[in-house]
Amino acid sequence: MSLTFSTNQLYYLHQPPTEKLMKIHENQNNSNRSRSTCGYCREAGHNQYQCPHVKGDWENFLSRLEIPKDILGHPIKRGYNRVGWGYNNKAFNPLTDSIENNALAAWFRNCRKAYLVQKERGFDLEGKAKRKVTAKRTCGFCGSEHHTRRNCDVMEEFLKDCYKANENWRRACYKELVEIHGLSVGACVKVGVSTGWNSPPEEKIGLITKINWDTVNVLSGMNIRSDFAESSLDVHVMVGNETMLLKDLNETFNTIGKNGTSYRWSGASLLEVITHSPTPLPPEWITSYKESFETLVKKRTYAQLQSGMKSEYNAPNIVAQIKAWR
Repeated sequence: MSLTFSTNQLYYLHQPPTEKLMKIHENQNNSNRSRSTCGYCREAGHNQYQCPHVKGDWENFLSRLEIPKDILGHPIKRGYNRVGWGYNNKAFNPLTDSIENNALAAWFRNCRKAYLVQKERGFDLEGKAKRKVTAKRTCGFCGSEHHTRRNCDVMEEFLKDCYKANENWRRACYKELVEIHGLSVGACVKVGVSTGWNSPPEEKIGLITKINWDTVNVLSGMNIRSDFAESSLDVHVMVGNETMLLKDLNETFNTIGKNGTSYRWSGASLLEVITHSPTPLPPEWITSYKESFETLVKKRTYAQLQSGMKSEYNAPNIVAQIKAWR
């Protein structure tokens, strides 16, 4: 759904949403795959655990902290594993030195990893890896050993809470932004536009031209930004001949949190809504966009939705946000 404004009439044009609700909710239908190549030498036809170059490179050179060489004594390269022509062969610790700052250390670790696997398999490069004993199947969402994600009651109840929380939050957001403050497409606003570094903002008059109502959701109200579930409220304002985004809306509206403002160093600050535009949204907007929460529970566990993943810099408690609004 997108908003379209004309001088005579405000109306809504319903379209399939092209913007995803969360970063995690992405196109999963891309089937274009490149031909697989060896992760060690980059040649086609085998993988790094079947690579015929690994054993010789490790035993003859890298295990001695030497650069692999050809029969003429010239340094060689194996795909991305290489060293620059100006490398002086200085001493290094291959297990702790930075991969970015020491190419030989990276090569050492890549070769060592592949060599140990090949050694465990008896250097049978044509054979396949022994089938590992399958671990006991557990639910990918709650971790229970008695069911899978497909028939998880915890996930089902959490999804219901997500739907209800999103409906409640959207009602509150619409009431605050549109019904009370009149911030919608067509509204005339006073904004502060930065004129330079350390310069006071200049007050200007603008017109709201677009708001991403189709993707704004209950996670936009979280006060901690999420790395994978960022859901910013994008309000476009035309000032003169330039269109920009309103920033720091979390400082103006109670229903909008930091996760709903994204990182914006530029843009315009909302100072006042001069002419209200209480444009109604279609009834189905309140209950729409459920598929994004369905993707959310497929890609994250219940524990991760509470405390995040180790690799995530920001990890707000999404479960707490859902419970607060359900």
